[in-house]
Amino acid sequence: AVDESLRGKGIGTCLVSKGIRSMRAEGCQEAVLETECSNAGALRLYENLGFYRDKRLLRYYLNGADAFRLKLWFPGVEYYT
Repeated sequence: AVDESLRGKGIGTCLVSKGIRSMRAEGCQEAVLETECSNAGALRLYENLGFYRDKRLLRYYLNGADAFRLKLWFPGVEYYT
């Protein structure tokens, strides 16, 4: 997470984008992550980068909170079944 005093400056977007570029360079087919359903800021960040909500995970966290599994498919990567 980005420190609250530094939010809104694009730091989170920059960090996640660098991770995505690194995964693509290594030949990954997709990126998958989970975030708490109530974390509007994280959901907005990831969805703005192209992630979509794949699945709701009930009581995923130890505190009983639900999560969304988010996925980002990398175009141009050959997928195997």
